[in-house]
Amino acid sequence: MFKKYVVGTLLTVIFTLGTFLPIRAETRVDSVLGTVTKVDTLTSSYVRKTPTDERSCEMKDVPIYAEAKEDNELGSMLLGGLLGSAIGNKLSDSSGAGSAGAVAGALIGRDRAKKNADSGEIVGYRPQEVCTKRRIVREEIVEKITGYQIQIEADDRILFLQNSRPFSVGDRIEIKKTVTYTIN
Repeated sequence: MFKKYVVGTLLTVIFTLGTFLPIRAETRVDSVLGTVTKVDTLTSSYVRKTPTDERSCEMKDVPIYAEAKEDNELGSMLLGGLLGSAIGNKLSDSSGAGSAGAVAGALIGRDRAKKNADSGEIVGYRPQEVCTKRRIVREEIVEKITGYQIQIEADDRILFLQNSRPFSVGDRIEIKKTVTYTIN
């Protein structure tokens, strides 16, 4: 009885220690030669937006204005000067008031003649190319190669691995194979 008790206790201690002790495993690394049977290119795409100026031109009819005559401006200055001188002499008794009125009247007459010339009447139309510029954003889809999906036949299996460099179908390549053995 005592013997059965000691053997049972020992088995319990060994079992209990076995669950707390680290499990031992063995890992082996081998090289295997494989043959590339298929290569797919992996890509990603994005939209590139580029701002640019676009110029568009079209033919339009633009107005032709009547030209003002030079003698109208000179005549307006003379008439303004005479009127200014008369008004200056009439309103003021001081000497030189007529001269100041003449200068002021001439300038007012010239300004009035220019305004009339600039707001001349439209005498016709002529075709002219009119161009405008506007800012647009051009969109372009850009594809970028990110890697390669390689199908390899090795070790009596079909393997799918990704790599950053391309291979050709039929290439023989060396593959690292890692196997770990453990007790369940």
